[in-house]
Amino acid sequence: MAGRPDQPVAEGPRRRPWQVFKAAPLGMFPSKQTGLRRRNVLVQAALNGGTTRAGHPAVPLTPAELAAEARAAKHVGAGAFHLHPRDQAGEQTLEPEHVLAAVAAVRVATGLPVGVTTGIWTVDGDVRRRLALVAGWAGAGRPDYASINLNEPGTDDLADLLTSLGIAIEAGVWEPEDARRLAASTFRDRIAWVLMEPTDRTPADAVASAAATATELATLGITARQVRHGYDLATWDVLAAAIADGQDIRIGLEDTTVLPDGSPAANNAALVTAAATLPRHS
Repeated sequence: MAGRPDQPVAEGPRRRPWQVFKAAPLGMFPSKQTGLRRRNVLVQAALNGGTTRAGHPAVPLTPAELAAEARAAKHVGAGAFHLHPRDQAGEQTLEPEHVLAAVAAVRVATGLPVGVTTGIWTVDGDVRRRLALVAGWAGAGRPDYASINLNEPGTDDLADLLTSLGIAIEAGVWEPEDARRLAASTFRDRIAWVLMEPTDRTPADAVASAAATATELATLGITARQVRHGYDLATWDVLAAAIADGQDIRIGLEDTTVLPDGSPAANNAALVTAAATLPRHS
């Protein structure tokens, strides 16, 4: 069984995600580098998500492609990774065979924590099938953490299963209502962090949505650190606001394919580079 986020699982030398946040491994930027008056900032790289090759030709799908993109992203500042493993057809999947292969490839390439989605869309809304597949994420090759979207069904059971497997919980919160769902959940005190993801595509609206959600979390007494991200061009305003609020950030081809000036990003490393230097320009 996993302990609380401040109590690493006593199994092997693999670094747990909260240990990464407490320490300062490669990929986390000290205040003297970023100009921030706060602890180090984690840049989590979301390498693929649901983005297709039509959306961006460089989006990684196979374990080998994910490993190559992760390695490049680590060199320019990524400190952790979020993956949507794919099957042979390029579709998102929770099948243990594909999840464990993707996680292993990125872990070997980077030595950094690797997380995955548990999105209900990957199993066509079948809660029981999701549990059965996630139960196969066992052993040393399991993900370090997995996201749970609070607006999906079956979250308490899924959280209990992840905890039993020694996989940390990343709580996906899109809006204030999700904050209330998290507060009412059985795992609110077991999360590693909140993944705050406003879905608004207009920058000002996305920043306002994140601020409202952050306020709700504080009101409800949820003090876990936050990793924030946005979508499309709104991503960059959300990241700037997150850094100003003293929170961590996520970036990658899952979230956007464009740089802050609206020009196309060549790959995940280009996005991580832009995110890592963003505080210098704010």
